Amino acid sequence: MNLDPKHMCFYKEFNRKSIQWILLVMYCLGMDACKESDLRKPLEGAGEKPAVVTDVQVINQPGGAKITYSLPNSTDILYVTADYEIRPGVKEQAVSSLYDNSLLVQGFSDTLNHDVVLTVVNRGGNQSDPVKVGIRPQIAPVLQVYKNLTYIEDFGGITVNFVNNDKADLSISVLVKDSLGDWTDYDRYYTSRPAGVFPVRGLPSLPTTFGVYVTDRWGNNSDTVVKNLTPLFEEQFVKTNFKVLSLPGDAVSAWGIAGLWDNINVVNNGGFSNQNNPFPKWFSFDMGLKGKLSRFRVWGVHDGREFSGGNVKKFELWGSNSPAPDGSYDGWEQLGAYEVIKPSAPGTTITAEDKEAAANGMEFSVPINAPEVRYLRFKVISTFASPANSALGACWVLELTFWGQTIQ
Repeated sequence: MNLDPKHMCFYKEFNRKSIQWILLVMYCLGMDACKESDLRKPLEGAGEKPAVVTDVQVINQPGGAKITYSLPNSTDILYVTADYEIRPGVKEQAVSSLYDNSLLVQGFSDTLNHDVVLTVVNRGGNQSDPVKVGIRPQIAPVLQVYKNLTYIEDFGGITVNFVNNDKADLSISVLVKDSLGDWTDYDRYYTSRPAGVFPVRGLPSLPTTFGVYVTDRWGNNSDTVVKNLTPLFEEQFVKTNFKVLSLPGDAVSAWGIAGLWDNINVVNNGGFSNQNNPFPKWFSFDMGLKGKLSRFRVWGVHDGREFSGGNVKKFELWGSNSPAPDGSYDGWEQLGAYEVIKPSAPGTTITAEDKEAAANGMEFSVPINAPEVRYLRFKVISTFASPANSALGACWVLELTFWGQTIQ
C-alpha cells in the first residue's frame, strides 16, 4: 500500500500510540496477576498451631468471672475464645480480640466450681491447644435481687420493691392464680436500675395468690415469692366534682384551666398554659372530695410537639386539706416528685412509640403512704424547652386524671 508523506506520518503516530496502549494494558494485567498471586499465597502462620495463653489469672465475680492472661509472642494472633457451660447442656462462648488480655465469662446462676476452656485462634483459623481454667462465681445478680425482693398490696394490685446492686439486665415477672388454681402470667417488668419500685394494676379487690420471680438474660430463674394478698379497691375520681382554686402566687393560665378535667385532651380546648411566670410555676385546684390517690395521668400537647417545647419535663404533686389563703406552701404536703421520660430515647427524634405514649398520657404512681387530701397543687419545675429556674418559658398541660379511693 502506497501512502503519501502526510498519511505515512499519521500511520506511524497511530502505531506508536497503539503500541503504548498495548504495553499499558499488558502492564496492568501483569499487576493484577501479581495481586491474584499474592491473594493465593498462604496466610502467615497458616497450618501452624498457635501457642497457648499463659499467666492465667481468675477474678471471680457475681454470676461469672474475669479471666486475664498473656498472649503468645506472635503477630499472627487473631482472638481468644472462652468456652463453658452455664448449666448442663447450655453452652456459652466469650471472645476477646488480640488487643485485649482478658475475658468476661457470665451467665452462671450458682456458686459451684466450673471449667472454662481458653483457646487461641490465629489468622489462618488454626486453634491452639486448650487451656482449662477453674472458676467459682459469686452469687448471681438474679439471686441477689430475689433475696431482697418484696411486695405489698396496693390499689388495684401490688407494689414491688427490688434492689439490683449489680445493675444487671433482669426481668421481674408477676403471676396470679386463676379460678382453677393455675398460675397465669400477669405482668413483667424489665430493668437494669440499681433499685426501684413498680406497681401492678388492674386487679379487683379480691383475695388473690401472687407469685413474683426474677429472670436474667441467660434464662436463669429465681425461686418464686408467693403471697396471698387482697388488692385495695381503686376507682377513677369523678372529674365533675373538680373546681378551680385560685390562690395568690398561682400561675395564671392563658387557657381555661377547667379544661384540665373535661376528658378532652386536645389543643385549644382549655387546660394550663403559661409563659410569663418564672419557673417553678404552679396551679391549684379542688377535687371536691377528700381522696387517697393511687396514680394519675398527665397529657401534654401531642400534635407533633410530643416531648418538646412547653410540655412538662419535671414536676411535683402537692396535696392539702386546708390550703393557706395567702398561697404559700403552709398546709401543703408533697405527694411525689416526677419526671417525664421519652419512651424511645433522649433526643429530638419522635418515634411512633413516643406518639402513642403521649396520646395515652404519661402515668405516675402516688406512694401508698401518702395522706388523704382534697386540694391538689401541680408544681412545674421544668419543661422540655425550659430548664429549672428559667426566668420565662412556655408550659402546657392539657388533661389530668386521678385514681384511688374517694373519702365521703
